[in-house]
Amino acid sequence: MATGLLNGTDLLIKMGGTDGTDYVVAFATSCSLEISMDEIDQTSKDSAGWKQVIGGTRSWSLSSEALYQNEEITTGDNRVTFQSFWNYLGDPTDGRKKVYVEFTIAGSTSAANNVYYSGNAIVTSLSVNGGTEDQSTYSVTLTGSGQLLQEDTP
Repeated sequence: MATGLLNGTDLLIKMGGTDGTDYVVAFATSCSLEISMDEIDQTSKDSAGWKQVIGGTRSWSLSSEALYQNEEITTGDNRVTFQSFWNYLGDPTDGRKKVYVEFTIAGSTSAANNVYYSGNAIVTSLSVNGGTEDQSTYSVTLTGSGQLLQEDTP
């Protein structure tokens, strides 16, 4: 049960499968959730030289860095790899589909009084990196399509 301040290792991204199972990003080394709001300028001559703004459109995205594996993990493992994200971005028959995602705490339960964030997103960026005598890694960005929900831990 997570209470108070969290160790970053406990945060993770899950991707929803068509069978109702959530799949964790395999071999992740980092993950992040970004939420932002556009500003609408309402500065006028009555603003006494100060900029005035109101809130506009909100947006969100998830991103993760992970160790690269060149094949999919079997579905029984409940983890996704680069290939899984490729299927949502680059595959000519399945690409461009929305996917359900969660930003949550590993091993959390409803008794933990934690919240998680969820919504539908599309894979908007995918890259593989490999340095000489270094671990190969990949990066993925999922951009939210619609509302980001804050919910009690399932």
